[in-house]
Amino acid sequence: MSGGRDHFPRTPRTIVFESLAEGRAHELAGDLMSLYVEPLRIYFCATSFRGLGAPEDIVAGFFASRFSQPGWLADWRARHEVDQIPLRRWLLNSLNFYLHEEARRVARDRRAAPLPAVDPVGESVPGAERAFERESARAIVTRALDRTRSACDAAGQARHLEIFMRHFLDQIPYERLADEHGLNTTQCAGMSRTVAVKLRRELAAILLAEGADPQRLDDEIGRLLGALAT
Repeated sequence: MSGGRDHFPRTPRTIVFESLAEGRAHELAGDLMSLYVEPLRIYFCATSFRGLGAPEDIVAGFFASRFSQPGWLADWRARHEVDQIPLRRWLLNSLNFYLHEEARRVARDRRAAPLPAVDPVGESVPGAERAFERESARAIVTRALDRTRSACDAAGQARHLEIFMRHFLDQIPYERLADEHGLNTTQCAGMSRTVAVKLRRELAAILLAEGADPQRLDDEIGRLLGALAT
């Protein structure tokens, strides 16, 4: 019976949870830092806490503070079991706690009142969250595209990727692409679909790894792409 189960591949979500259970959280930490450092910097710059310091210093301090806590990512897993919170939202919530901690520390040092929680120039916290979601979506899609490009290169499908990118990003019709490549429109559409399947697979892997519901992946991918347009 166990031999049959071995034929089922582990999902990215399973791999992440196993890493936490086996004490390999540092691997996940490094991946999260590389993926979300820029979204968190942009979020920080859109809040009233931006006067606390340089964005790169604040975010680096946040990562050092949280990832130095052995059980911090395990706490996310426990929370995820209750309300399915994705890792990127856990990071954002944790950064907010960290910013308040830093504001209180600065206030104590200066013997002054804590910094306000609302941006004095009119950029609200929801506005900052939209900026984070937009930049997070861009980071996730960029990583998925990089992985898709590698997969296409390995499969000898560089032209497939070129047709896909030029059609969907540059809005070039298949008729023109077919003329340029000596193909017909059906071939171009088929090659583009091949890349789209690979891209969706990579997007799904990233979202699953941060806790997305496997039964609602299409909704999650739709929200992700929708965030790019906001």
